[in-house]
Amino acid sequence: MPANPSSKPTVVLHISRRQTLLLALLLIAPSVLFTLYFTGWLKPHVRKEIANDTVVHCNPGPWGDLEYIRILTEPPEQQVTANYPLRDFAVWTFKNFDQAQFTALWQKAELSPAQIATINHPDNWQVAGNVTLIKVPKDIVFGLSTQSRNVIYSALSLFQENKDQNEPYRFRAEAEEEWFKDSGLKPETIEQVKRLLYRRGASVLFSDQGLLMPTINSLEERTKLLKTLARKSTMLVRLRIKPDTDVDALERYWGGNRNKDISPLLRSLTGQPNGVSLDIVHLLPPFVRSHIYTYPAARDPGSKTYMDCHWTVLNFFNRTPDRRYEDLNEVTVAFRDNYHPVTGRAKYGDIFLFALPNGDIIHSCVYIADNIVFTKNGATPSAPWILMTLQDVIAFYPSEHPLDIQRYRPNIL
Repeated sequence: MPANPSSKPTVVLHISRRQTLLLALLLIAPSVLFTLYFTGWLKPHVRKEIANDTVVHCNPGPWGDLEYIRILTEPPEQQVTANYPLRDFAVWTFKNFDQAQFTALWQKAELSPAQIATINHPDNWQVAGNVTLIKVPKDIVFGLSTQSRNVIYSALSLFQENKDQNEPYRFRAEAEEEWFKDSGLKPETIEQVKRLLYRRGASVLFSDQGLLMPTINSLEERTKLLKTLARKSTMLVRLRIKPDTDVDALERYWGGNRNKDISPLLRSLTGQPNGVSLDIVHLLPPFVRSHIYTYPAARDPGSKTYMDCHWTVLNFFNRTPDRRYEDLNEVTVAFRDNYHPVTGRAKYGDIFLFALPNGDIIHSCVYIADNIVFTKNGATPSAPWILMTLQDVIAFYPSEHPLDIQRYRPNIL
């Protein structure tokens, strides 16, 4: 009788007690690890470092339980231009400066008699009306002390013609070492740059790329240096949500007239028994979500429009950017007609305006929560849209005279 085709020979495994215990451990280990991880008993090493060393807890407020970690962002290679023409001198532009003012400036900068003699040589001066151009030899520029560079470059920064001093590369002085950390730059390149750094307020600055870049032979090294100099210190901000979190209060603060956009997400997170951290980018308007931590495309040659800080704050609540705000005249009209000055406690969506003593507005940013603002520091393609503390933004715009920080609120709030 033929064998039943569905029948199979019986296989018997002989496993020792030791092997049985080992097999059991292998079977239950993944579930144990999974449980430990999500209950907080076991976390990856990097998370442990963040929790112990770099997480900053914000002050309590209607914005909820916020915390942040600092990160660095730098532009992609296509955003930097590393080809600089070889130059043996810098050009300093002054307006409405008479000889007495120049003499006082050189003395305040503590220049040596030899430096003053070279700078004041008639062949290095060109005067046209109220504008004075001074050609300063490279060796004089590189030989300036930190004090001399600080004083002279602060004076140069008052004139937009001095682009490198008016819009220098800058970083928080308290975190200067992080500026060049893990940059891949050669030690001698970093040393060259550090000799040319200067201080203003709470920032450390660099303005001599025009003379330094041509001395670096490698295109790759020049590109790395420009990417590093353009680094910005920003933040990843998270909202901690627990089962007992007052979601109604969060909706009132973050939602405004957008409650329907954020309510489903917030309410879905309260069901997590151990709580959850939400990146606040998910709570910000569509314009912010599509721009934050990114860089603008380089402008077309000859373009006179740009996306600066004012364009950014005026588009904050818009779903799509309003191109009118690329025009400074339209910006002035918008601030006049659509905003009003306020005092007291800041509110989500308020705009901070940074004013010089003469009334000129040099920057604007949007208040988010606690001491956090949304900002774009500069109109260049190497300036990203980021979150910063208000104190860091103030440090980013150092001035010899205290800035007047004014606050305006959209009429719709």
